Amino acid sequence: MNNSEELQQRLLGAVEGIAAVDIHTHVSWRSPFAQELWDLLGDHYLTELAFSAGMDRSVLEGESSDEEMIGEVVQATGNFDNTLQYRWLMDIARDLYGFPYPKLTRDNWQELAEAVGAASGEPDRGQEILDRAAIEKVFFVTPFWEDVSGAARDVFVPVLDANDFVFGLEKRETRKSLKKTAQIPISSSTELRDAMDEVLKNFLDCDCAGVCLELPPHFKVFPVVESDFDTAIEKNESRKPLSAAERANLQCGALFAVAELCNVYGLPVVLMSGSVGGAYRHGIPSGRDLPVADATLRSLLPLFNNFPKLNWCVSVLSGSQAQELSTYGWIIQNVVISGHWRYHSVPEYIERDLAARIQSVAKTKMIGYYSDMSKFEFGYAKYRMYRRILARVLAEDMVLSGRGSEEDAIDLARYLLRDNACRIFGL
Repeated sequence: MNNSEELQQRLLGAVEGIAAVDIHTHVSWRSPFAQELWDLLGDHYLTELAFSAGMDRSVLEGESSDEEMIGEVVQATGNFDNTLQYRWLMDIARDLYGFPYPKLTRDNWQELAEAVGAASGEPDRGQEILDRAAIEKVFFVTPFWEDVSGAARDVFVPVLDANDFVFGLEKRETRKSLKKTAQIPISSSTELRDAMDEVLKNFLDCDCAGVCLELPPHFKVFPVVESDFDTAIEKNESRKPLSAAERANLQCGALFAVAELCNVYGLPVVLMSGSVGGAYRHGIPSGRDLPVADATLRSLLPLFNNFPKLNWCVSVLSGSQAQELSTYGWIIQNVVISGHWRYHSVPEYIERDLAARIQSVAKTKMIGYYSDMSKFEFGYAKYRMYRRILARVLAEDMVLSGRGSEEDAIDLARYLLRDNACRIFGL
């Protein structure tokens, strides 16, 4: 083992001892870890690969039993066992369930299924997985109508999904649910703001840490004249079709209303940019969104400029956006660079972007990683991957380059994994 490898191992040991704060997941606090094997194999990271590699989509859309779906996905893994996503699955199987085989096959998957089922009944199983993953707190994105008062507050941190406020108001069921939740009509901009405010207050009572927004890459953000916002709301409430301009007024007006309330309550916004929803219409559920190479953050500047004291924790999907985001983090005081999202959560991309961020952005303005997980097990595998990349980048790009000591590198890792999230989200 050479000096570089020894340094990486020392740094990895230190990095693995830092309890992370995972600021973006889709975990259900009611069922946060796998109860059966399909809870793992049915994750979109695996099913979308199985489908793209040739599996018939009817397997997931018909009346197939869990056993039948598991068999088909397992069969399909032979076509994508070269991928990172498959490696996550096998890390989970080996480390968390004692699976002894190098690959998952039709001949051995039942053994893993039995192990998952047996472990699901163990006391404190969820905490055991989090301890193995060195994750202390888990943020979970939740819709405005969900009651989160029963979530264990020492582990789970609610983040309000504000996308329905911005893009869902044209749906009758969304408006009906908002009225019922807030006990306020929404026939004007004032009433809509009051309804959102009531929802936020309820979530703040449950220690809500922020809101989450996912904006399409070509979404045009602009301040809306109040009278135009009122007109769009009134027309929408009367169930009349909106013109393109009125729809833009409704969506941007609601977006600015959300930002205004977050500004009042000091709630950071977890902002994702770059995904085109439903771009691949033949895809399976959760496998239809795609990034676009020509996306830019420029259209988000009205938000950053109009709310200069509000923290925007921004994630992107494309390489061109990644460079743009680093520059925004470098220059704009209220933009925090956040994690490596979905299609960009690949070691080759993470390593390149992480090195660029460390070289160009203040250490207090980066949240290193979040898992985007649906179950705790995926948090284990993904943070295991990230910590190894982080140790390697810190060793080669910071210590060996002479830009910092080993202690400086560990200090930076603590900022990325924990300290910045705790400070920004007021934990």
